[in-house]
Amino acid sequence: MKNKVYITLVATVFMLGTATSCKDYLKEENKVGQTADLLYATETGVENLVASCYTYSRAWYGKEAALGLSEMGSDLFYYGFDNKQKSLNSYKITAESLDANVADNPCLDQYWEAFFTAVNVCNTTLEYVPKNTLLSEAKKTQHMGEAHFLRAFYYWHMVNIWGPVPYYKESIKTVTTDAYRDSEESVYSNILADLDAAAKELATVTTKTSSVNLWAVRAFKARVLLYAASWLGETSITSNSAYAGQNLYTLAKTEADAVINSGIATFYNKYSDVWTMTNEDVTKNSESIWGIPYSPTLSLNVLPYRIKTDATGAYLDYNNIISRTGRSTGGGSAMLLMFVPKWSNAGSDLTDVFVRCTTIAQTLTNSVTKAVVTCGPTYSKYGRGFTRYVPTLYLVNLFNKNKATDQRYDATIRDAYTIAPGLELSSKKYPLMMDTALYFMSEDANSAKGKAMVARATKRYRIHTLVGGALPLYTSSDPATALPTTTMPTQDPYGDGRYKNVAYCGDQSFIAIKKFDDDVYTRSDNDKVTPEIYDRDVMVLRLAEIYLIKAEAELKTTGSDAALATLNILRAKRAIAGKDNLLKGTVDINTILDERALELCGEQQRWFDLKRTKTLVRRVKAYNAQGAASVQDFHMLRPIPQAQMDAVTNKTSAADPKGFWQNPGY
Repeated sequence: MKNKVYITLVATVFMLGTATSCKDYLKEENKVGQTADLLYATETGVENLVASCYTYSRAWYGKEAALGLSEMGSDLFYYGFDNKQKSLNSYKITAESLDANVADNPCLDQYWEAFFTAVNVCNTTLEYVPKNTLLSEAKKTQHMGEAHFLRAFYYWHMVNIWGPVPYYKESIKTVTTDAYRDSEESVYSNILADLDAAAKELATVTTKTSSVNLWAVRAFKARVLLYAASWLGETSITSNSAYAGQNLYTLAKTEADAVINSGIATFYNKYSDVWTMTNEDVTKNSESIWGIPYSPTLSLNVLPYRIKTDATGAYLDYNNIISRTGRSTGGGSAMLLMFVPKWSNAGSDLTDVFVRCTTIAQTLTNSVTKAVVTCGPTYSKYGRGFTRYVPTLYLVNLFNKNKATDQRYDATIRDAYTIAPGLELSSKKYPLMMDTALYFMSEDANSAKGKAMVARATKRYRIHTLVGGALPLYTSSDPATALPTTTMPTQDPYGDGRYKNVAYCGDQSFIAIKKFDDDVYTRSDNDKVTPEIYDRDVMVLRLAEIYLIKAEAELKTTGSDAALATLNILRAKRAIAGKDNLLKGTVDINTILDERALELCGEQQRWFDLKRTKTLVRRVKAYNAQGAASVQDFHMLRPIPQAQMDAVTNKTSAADPKGFWQNPGY
């Protein structure tokens, strides 16, 4: 491959000719042939440059590859049958740089390049906005705030993935093969300095739009302070005089309180309203503070080409690897595919009443009444079974523990699938079927309750059990040893062999996370009812997280009682009407992590949470048997991509950190 030197390449907005806009992001135009000085002296040129700063946020949020780096290898998810990043969960990850859409590609190389390219665009913006004489001073100040925020935003991801990384404050204009890693303390100090600059520059920008606002800055600062405190230490920032000697947990609480009291976001009474596609717009969702917008015109969401080229000199394509969709499909979020089992194509027992629809008008015929039934509106919401992520037994048990009192079970968990109205009593395999076609029960098949539920399901619907019976989801009822089942069922309760299919196993047929589902069936440029990608916006910062940040900061400063009171504000908002959903007793970090799992599962934070709290190894060993045997302390940092290591000439070891070194263990 050519162009090995990623963080040292010249990466200006001229390279972003295919990057595009969405919603009220400004559309970028590649002014070929113009120098930077001429282009960014125009109002259009500099506005497009600012818009380019946002582009790479869409490379991470809502993307399959980033989900692997932020949720896999945690306590919440196993890899499913067709997961493309299994090494992240098994902790057999290497530094190898892969450019193809192969069976297992962690995509570290792609994100190393994407984040540093994004930083370079932000630095170019910070250089040219002050020089522009056509923008108003107010607009200049706002754009400087956006660029400062986004530079900090991209670096937060990098420092949490790789630890020490080079912190560039100026755009790269010359090629060099030297690179130097700044300490994590230094990176966090610079992130906080950027956020403080952004808060001043965006002091009057308080309206919620897809661009950065003041409260997004302060909400993100609360997160950064919490991360720095839990990972580096509560008084760990020394190279930034504004924070030297100060308790970062206390400062995180201050920021969280300010955001909560600002009114930028308010809770819905129904938790499910957070996730309906009616409220997916991050500028209108009541609980959203800031997020990544996606246009319903999917072609406008396509990622730019990479700087890295293939052997012919052609630029490689982020889309094929990060999104795992072709450029012709368009861009957007892939979250609707990530947590869905093979609900419709796991076997032959339900095919006469249960199918994945490709058009809204698709029909099935009732085998008894011969009535033609339109099934698209019923089945489209179930999505496509890509079998990527299987919830761990720990996560399933946690939701079940709160099921009777907490709205988050019904809004998050899909354990039942119903047939289209009009197909009642028409299933050949289950002649008593009335509504439910498929049910995943969270019970042991050998328990008294489990036996009764299995007996009732006979002739009514297919039933999967937590453990035991004909169709167990997990191999054990112990969260430390449980794995998704992967071998063909041995029991034949009906005597007709209907379950003799490996696709009924727990790594392909499992309890789904449904909060990212798509309940809108038409697209402006994609008429598939269950598409490969969709236009759901991604909430990056939302109100519930701010309460969780506040509670954790209080736990570390004023103690359990204050943390409990804050957690119970959130628990009360998530309570089923008339139910007592409040926590009782003493709060510790496990209480916090349990609550973050209920609220934020799948939202691209969990691996970072376990890493920063230094609970990663312990909780993977306790709750994720796919990674338990291999996970070690060094896994709390990811490997620097080998292509980057090959490119630099001043390589050292971690014992001599004045140059550029590979993270220990890789």
